[in-house]
Amino acid sequence: MYEQPVEEKVKPPKLSGRIAVVTTQEASQMNDTPQLAETLDTMAAQLSTLLNETIPDPADMSEMERVSREITVMLGRKVLESWLNQSEDEEPAREIRDENGEIADYVGKREGTMYTVLGKVKVKRAYYLYRARSGGIYPLDQRIGWRPNAMSAELERLSGLVGAQVPFGKGSALFEALTLVSLSDHALDKATQAYGQEVVARENDWQAQAANQDAMLSRQRTARRPLRLYGSLDGTSVHTRGEPTDDPAQPDPWRELKIGAWFTTASHPPRTPEEEWTIRAQDITYYTDICPATEFGELLWATGVQQNAHLARELIILGDGAAWIWRLVDQHFPHAIQIVDWFHATEYLPPVAAVAFKDPTQRQAWLAQVRTDLWEGRIDAVIAACTLHLNPARENDPAQAAVTYFSNNRHRMNYPTYRAQGYQIGSGSIESAAKQIGAQRMKVPGARWNLSSARHVAKARAAFLSGQWDALATRRRKFVRIA
Repeated sequence: MYEQPVEEKVKPPKLSGRIAVVTTQEASQMNDTPQLAETLDTMAAQLSTLLNETIPDPADMSEMERVSREITVMLGRKVLESWLNQSEDEEPAREIRDENGEIADYVGKREGTMYTVLGKVKVKRAYYLYRARSGGIYPLDQRIGWRPNAMSAELERLSGLVGAQVPFGKGSALFEALTLVSLSDHALDKATQAYGQEVVARENDWQAQAANQDAMLSRQRTARRPLRLYGSLDGTSVHTRGEPTDDPAQPDPWRELKIGAWFTTASHPPRTPEEEWTIRAQDITYYTDICPATEFGELLWATGVQQNAHLARELIILGDGAAWIWRLVDQHFPHAIQIVDWFHATEYLPPVAAVAFKDPTQRQAWLAQVRTDLWEGRIDAVIAACTLHLNPARENDPAQAAVTYFSNNRHRMNYPTYRAQGYQIGSGSIESAAKQIGAQRMKVPGARWNLSSARHVAKARAAFLSGQWDALATRRRKFVRIA
């Protein structure tokens, strides 16, 4: 069974029967562009004449554009439907063999409906019953990707693209305004998740390749070796459905959305922390999931193999200092240079200054000095400055948090050496991803996600931000029928 996801909104003036519509048979004979252009000019002249008679005094330019667009969609739907019906032979073969060599006998033509970017279209397709087993086959469905009672591949591509960018409620209204096709919130959700599921399928393929010894040996012989490749890892939270649990690792329905990125950049780090930071990431790809760190590690490895990270002459991984990040890097890319993101590191300092100094001038002077020490790689001085303000009686003491953080990550904070090598020390790309995936798309006010939905929508969003939507659409076109 299929839902009816599309409602047509095109209601142009009643012009049926008053215009000579070019059939697909005639269109197929238009082998040269001048003939097609001439035919379209004739149709346009006929339509404009009828419109002048039907709407002699349009209100303004907006009405003229709106009506013209509605007629264009109506005409496009008629052309598409005619084209589809003429794609079938008038006298189908009495029997056929499918791709597996099984014989099927012709039964007759059966009408099917599909929802497209031009509205609902119907076509009569030849249907064949298998001789040796139950079931049948529609050859046209397999040939062109007909999806009975469901969205066309193009409608799914465009609606999923909208759903990956804005909340489904707003997205359905936006989609209707742009296309004159009305989609339910659920239909938009379904299309977006379909692309998220396609990302999962592709990631499964990558993981299988990364676990295949022969494939890895072949890649090692033939792959391009990056001179310098960056990776970055971070996490943000997503509100999911479910009651709080007694599990200390997951006490409430907020789940961590882990986000990773691979990129290159020709930008140089700034000479001082006050300089403008411009990280022009190139060839950036994002990946994300809501899962335990060990599972995310497999995704880190598989996506890294796709980027030939394991073959890079220099591999630099930036992170915020979370223990799970560095465990995964140690496990999968032990040769990588690990750098704690400068911006994350500096975030530990203002809370210490706030509890240590009431006087704003003293507070700012302390911050300036400690930031300078951190910038110059004097981590012992940073730790000592924070240690002076430890207060064991203070709950959640920020000075203790800072001392622990800098002590645990000191070997990842050799910022002068990193700058001298031309390494980026700030992961602006992943921070942007956390905001664009987590904050802008997933943290919708009042929204609580099903875990599966959250995963798939986040993955679809990451694919869009990575410029991979069309590549996923190509994969999706192989899909004939939506269950």
